Amino acid sequence: MDPTHDQWKQICEVIKRRNLFTFFDIAYQGFASGSPDADAWAVRYFVEQGMEMLIAQSFAKNFGLYNERVGNLCLVVKDPSVLPGYKSQMSLIIRANWSNPPAHGARVVHKVLTTPEMRKQWDGAIQ
Repeated sequence: MDPTHDQWKQICEVIKRRNLFTFFDIAYQGFASGSPDADAWAVRYFVEQGMEMLIAQSFAKNFGLYNERVGNLCLVVKDPSVLPGYKSQMSLIIRANWSNPPAHGARVVHKVLTTPEMRKQWDGAIQ
């Protein structure tokens, strides 16, 4: 069961009060409510609240692209001057793990999400 909007707001307040760092792992976006946009509400709310965070997003399940290693890692920070350091560390980790990740799945996801008719079909398929 996913938290309600009010529960997410309470969670956000606890994280702020305790000065914690948020990590969202979004592997089933669109499966909870039938809407990828609705399922991203908590992430958007945390960003609006000025929260720094990491967001890991997988497209394996909601696109049926198992074994294609399709996803992304987003970093939200208040101070952009810290980004080069984070990027450097992430690049070292990525290079050590994958060297050159597969591109096919990423191209499929990009095409579907940026082509209005395909996006509409995908939205309908995950409902």
